[in-house]
Amino acid sequence: MRSIVDDLIAALAQGQDVVLAVVVRSSGSAPRASGARMLVRPDGGLVGSVGGGLLEGACLERAHHILAGDGQYDTLQLHLDNSSAALDGMICGGQVEVLLQRVRPVDAPLFLRLQAACRTGRRPVLLTLLPDETTAPQLVVLDGSAGDDAPADLRDVVMKKCGRLPFLSSYAGRELLVEPLAAPGVVHFAGAGHVALATAKLAHFAGFATVVMDDRDAFANQERFPHAEIRVLPSFDRCFDGLGPDDYAVIVTRGHLYDRQVLTQALRTEAGYIGMIGSRRKRDTIYASLLADGFTVGDLERVHCPIGIAIEAETPEEIGVSIVAELIQARNAGPR
Repeated sequence: MRSIVDDLIAALAQGQDVVLAVVVRSSGSAPRASGARMLVRPDGGLVGSVGGGLLEGACLERAHHILAGDGQYDTLQLHLDNSSAALDGMICGGQVEVLLQRVRPVDAPLFLRLQAACRTGRRPVLLTLLPDETTAPQLVVLDGSAGDDAPADLRDVVMKKCGRLPFLSSYAGRELLVEPLAAPGVVHFAGAGHVALATAKLAHFAGFATVVMDDRDAFANQERFPHAEIRVLPSFDRCFDGLGPDDYAVIVTRGHLYDRQVLTQALRTEAGYIGMIGSRRKRDTIYASLLADGFTVGDLERVHCPIGIAIEAETPEEIGVSIVAELIQARNAGPR
């Protein structure tokens, strides 16, 4: 939802009715999981995706039908067997249920609250009370603001189970889809060399915000990292300060001593992910010195070292792929 909310608000500001499609549930090898969103504009323009191919085409047809009349919502259930998926050029199968819901300009305040919560670093939750035989779907935003008037017992039902991934729950006899909209995460790079350059590009592409730190302005500069916040440091002795669960520390400095110095700082934060580049021998040497300084085995178990998923990576670009894959894995793993 985060990726389409700006386009949704822009369309509503132009006086357009639009259709929001969301995957409610999926099974088998369906192309997208629960919570995948797509926006359909009156001109047929699409933002986001619920899976492509036959599924997306069927959703687009239903959305146009809703917008052409007075319909408020529709539910699409599609069985993507292997043969139909293959005919459409897809390799996925499975069953998918999609809810399509008309959204009008009068609904803009709810989405403006959602947008504001996302932009200010809060952790809003979008609830969709699913339709039943007598009741239309309803959208509710939990964001802790003055406009958040959701019943306390509904909030309790949601927050007890809430992690980072969408899930189905129930409240007062209604089934509801819960979509946590936690921040996509900020990756803090200590070091601006070749590995950081490749990894930062891929992290930005994967939806992370990036901060790049180094004590060499020839490496840490906006020309090399156009999408990152740049911090040229006098030294590496104060890289990480106040990191929280949505922060990812990636340690890729130019030497063992700097790596140890920066890792010491990262371990004293609440960073949701800490990764350090290097061999197992380097890791063991640094870990032994940290244990001697009073850090615990539990502290060191927070560290991903060697950093990245094991794919036999060698080049900076390959290492970048392995690191970002691990960052995505950590982001999708739930509460940390």
